[in-house]
Amino acid sequence: MKRIYWALPFLLLSFQGVSSPIQTISKLQFGKQWAFTREEVMLDCRSDGALFVINPSTLMQYPLNGLATKLMKSNKVIATSLDTILLDNPENPNQKMSVEPFQKAASALCDHSNDKK
Repeated sequence: MKRIYWALPFLLLSFQGVSSPIQTISKLQFGKQWAFTREEVMLDCRSDGALFVINPSTLMQYPLNGLATKLMKSNKVIATSLDTILLDNPENPNQKMSVEPFQKAASALCDHSNDKK
């Protein structure tokens, strides 16, 4: 029993390095580049490089890159199409807003996660 108590802190600390970072971003930070119907969303970078946007009020996730879309379509993750929360581009009404700035921000989370390893 004493061995379990001794090992428990090491096990708890080891899981911190495995978890992927999630960052909350808001419309205020991105201004006119903001692409979402929500005022605030969370960005998630998975260990395999899949990038997701998460609606903080419903916790629904939306794929932000090709790998995430592939995981969604193969039913490996529960997600909904990103078009659901994308705003129309006011300069081109037939197009949605660009997600490139958000892909870059989410990719930076992946880079940050790799730095910890």
